[in-house]
Amino acid sequence: MQSTPSSAAPSRKKTLLSVLILLALTGVLVLVFKDNWDEISAALSQLRLWQVLLVLALGLTHPLLEGVCNWIAVRSRMPDYPLRCGLDVSWLGVFGNVAAFGAGSVPMQMYYLYRCGLPVGPGAGLLTLQYVSHKCTVLLYASVLLLVQGQWLRDNTTGLLRYLPLAYLIVAVIILILVALCVSPLVQKLARRLLSILPDTEVWQARRESWMGQLDALSTESRHLLQDKRRCLTLFAVQTFKLFLLFSLPYLCLQFMQLPCELSFWQMQLLAALTLFISNALPNVAGMGSVEAAFLLVFTGFLGQGAVMSTLMLYRIASYYAVFAASVAGFFFAQRRAAAMHPKAEQ
Repeated sequence: MQSTPSSAAPSRKKTLLSVLILLALTGVLVLVFKDNWDEISAALSQLRLWQVLLVLALGLTHPLLEGVCNWIAVRSRMPDYPLRCGLDVSWLGVFGNVAAFGAGSVPMQMYYLYRCGLPVGPGAGLLTLQYVSHKCTVLLYASVLLLVQGQWLRDNTTGLLRYLPLAYLIVAVIILILVALCVSPLVQKLARRLLSILPDTEVWQARRESWMGQLDALSTESRHLLQDKRRCLTLFAVQTFKLFLLFSLPYLCLQFMQLPCELSFWQMQLLAALTLFISNALPNVAGMGSVEAAFLLVFTGFLGQGAVMSTLMLYRIASYYAVFAASVAGFFFAQRRAAAMHPKAEQ
């Protein structure tokens, strides 16, 4: 019998606490920026209204294209799954990542998919596969750019390169484990054996049964999705385009603020890709901290301190703060639509 998820909407107290912590983290960033505040203000004053709107719109393409990816993946199981629902799932992921420190993203998304008519197990499996496809694309995108421009990077920096092997290792291990869980019967058998040695108590028994069910669903959905080669290629193409637009943001920020920069567009693409790649190996709180640290680590050697700080501020406004603000509205409308749905998953 298919389990029925309860509503995963965070409580008001938890949401308020998350917002307060977000404000506190923002305050920490302001303290980091304070020594360069005059340069940042001067750079931001160079922006015209249409440039601000374009940068913000470009930042919003990331969750929108993530919604398209969800739409493509879920249609492998539900051919009538509308694009609007895929966008809702994406906004829930953004909102849950901040409001519930990442822990609420997947439960909210699974609950919404259940309301759309997708059982819990397949929903969890498809969300995992979407996450794996994103990680694989990040790895391939950064690897191709490094292959083409690796010599330029080696000639222009020394300190950065020592962080790449560790970042590659961490991200690659995560991807390989997830892929193996999806497609390797041997790894799935090993995972079941590990689950079987959990404590034989009522609580752990319930968890074991739940995890066993999710593992079976992940195996089933991965085989089903991977058989559709055209759908997999389409998903990969959208993921690549999504990253291309995201990695274009730092270059546009520099150009619009008229900051001195000798880097080409594709060199900036490489550095932006390395920023995201390295941030995947760093801890973060509600999506903050890792990207900022990686951005400073990667770009400081190529731009002046003022230019780095100005670009980072505008980049994060577009790719984080504006996106989270939009997700608040997206969360509200997704909740209303989910409440109006009559799930067929239990049938």
